[in-house]
Amino acid sequence: MRKTLIILIFILFCFELFSQNSKDTILHISEVKITEAKILKPDGELIICYEPQKLDGEIIKQNITKSLADLLSENSSIFIKSYGQGSLATASIRGAGASHTKVLWNGISLNNPMLGQTDFSLIPVFFIDRAEILKGGSSLISVGGALGGGILLHSGSEIKSGIYSELIQTFGSSKTFQTFAKIAGGNSKINTIFKLYHEQSENDFLFYNNAVGNPEYVRQKNADYKKNALLNTTALNFSKNKNLIVNTWLQFGNRNIPPIMSFQGNERIEYQQDADIRTIAKYSYRKNKIKTNIHAGFINENLLYFSGDQTENELFIHTYSKSRTKRFFAKINSDYTLNKQIFLRTELTGEYQTAEYRDKKTQTAYNANRKTSDFLIYSDFKINKNINAFSLLRINFTDNKFLPLMPSAGFKFNFYKVPFTIYTSISRNFKNPTLNDLYWVPGGNKNLKPERGYTEDLSLNVKQIKKGDFTTNATISGYASHISNWIVWKPSDFLYWKAENIKKVFSRGIEISLSEKYENNKFKTRFNSNYSYTKTTDETDTESNSFEKQLIYIPVHKANMFLNAEYSQWFANFSQTYTGQRYTSSSNKEIRHTLPAFHIENLTVGRKFYYKKIKAEVQLKIKNVFNANYQEILWRAMPGRQFMLIIKTDF
Repeated sequence: MRKTLIILIFILFCFELFSQNSKDTILHISEVKITEAKILKPDGELIICYEPQKLDGEIIKQNITKSLADLLSENSSIFIKSYGQGSLATASIRGAGASHTKVLWNGISLNNPMLGQTDFSLIPVFFIDRAEILKGGSSLISVGGALGGGILLHSGSEIKSGIYSELIQTFGSSKTFQTFAKIAGGNSKINTIFKLYHEQSENDFLFYNNAVGNPEYVRQKNADYKKNALLNTTALNFSKNKNLIVNTWLQFGNRNIPPIMSFQGNERIEYQQDADIRTIAKYSYRKNKIKTNIHAGFINENLLYFSGDQTENELFIHTYSKSRTKRFFAKINSDYTLNKQIFLRTELTGEYQTAEYRDKKTQTAYNANRKTSDFLIYSDFKINKNINAFSLLRINFTDNKFLPLMPSAGFKFNFYKVPFTIYTSISRNFKNPTLNDLYWVPGGNKNLKPERGYTEDLSLNVKQIKKGDFTTNATISGYASHISNWIVWKPSDFLYWKAENIKKVFSRGIEISLSEKYENNKFKTRFNSNYSYTKTTDETDTESNSFEKQLIYIPVHKANMFLNAEYSQWFANFSQTYTGQRYTSSSNKEIRHTLPAFHIENLTVGRKFYYKKIKAEVQLKIKNVFNANYQEILWRAMPGRQFMLIIKTDF
């Protein structure tokens, strides 16, 4: 951690040494059409506890070949728990569980109804135009049940007129290849974009295996994967105040799952196949002081999972399961600007879910469905020039039962003639059990209670401080969250695991983010950094050896920084991600149940080329520059130093 802090401080001093004054260069760029109209608000923004962290187009562009898991890990305080390159990756916000993080894509939830979580490794950044992170109670403005927070993804929000295309090809270590292609076109009435994504890898990297009796370097086995996806966005502009946007996302994945490092038995065969269809249509209408959005969507997810051991005589099958979920989704929301002081939002959502699960080997199965309705009313009141107050109430009705009310309220304070803003709020949130929690055979528990969370937030924002050629933004936030009825699976008296409401968790911490921009003639640079202190302890049983101990796999310290520098047509990016020590046992005692802290550095250098209307870019990327040996999950191998060549062409 000390090394990370020294690097951050050194870079900040470098910014001051390079400052100078000169005239700005005027750049002519092509016209960009914004199809997502601005929301009508009294002061231009919703206050919801504190301003959400935004991953804008510039950050997206610099991480265009990565997965959402890598983007969030390197550019936010969110902790990503990865099972290995190409494998499952889940997110933890403020120490909460993976199912406590809600992901919305253009207003539709990507959380699987059976598991309640999202695999971030399957979401390519190439499909995202912008992203927002809402933490704690602020997530209630968009979705209920996000006890940790919510992540909002937007696709197809910016469309240019005319015909244009983009092609990206990468060549990487372990026979990793990626292809990204985009073709788009349109005019003032209709626009359409097609994006194609393909990735494949042998993923047979070399790693140091210290989980066996004689530690040695070995090659990863049974870890190859293929991913294919297609995204289409079509926008119809009927008039200045009426438009329709339809997004369709097809995704297919086939990946082998490698054995853990300590495995020394017969050859293990384990794989997973995913096939998903997602589509959503949004009709927007604006009249006078009212803007209305109507959403309708559908998601069909199919997953096949197989595991078995190949013995000398036969294949011994452990699991051969298929699961399918379907979701039908409709939502209508309206924004009202009553006057210069009062802004209102109302929202009504309905969703119908079905789930089918069957294991051919164990002959277990279940079928379930769920109906959910959700209503939101939000108000933003401008008390005076420097103070805003807000309140919201979310009501959830699931399977003929009302959840307890989910309210939130707070204030925003602007300092007179000073670019400081304070946000403060308190909220209550509830999350329904997942379908697996309720109906899994055996172990599902139909009597589970909803998980409950209370959150208090306090945030200070320093926005757009300009001094010469420098622009500074900073945020420091403190929070406390109490979650009860936390659902865990534990051994039962019947030799199988069972879901129960037993855990109480207290999460508190501090989050700090800082960004600096410097632009001067042909030279410009950008620096972003994030740090989080997360103390998340088990408060369930005073007699247990896990009482007041940090939850497993939640690091107390996490930090990252990103530095980009450009001069003329040359550019370089450097990033560092630090993940603190994590425990793999709830007692937090034995060293053998501890994963040590690690830091990963990535370096990219490249050059841009221009010829008439063609723009090309060549990059050389080095991942894990110092060849760190680390694990994010116990005995799950992670790759060392890797190289990647990236070629981009726009025309």
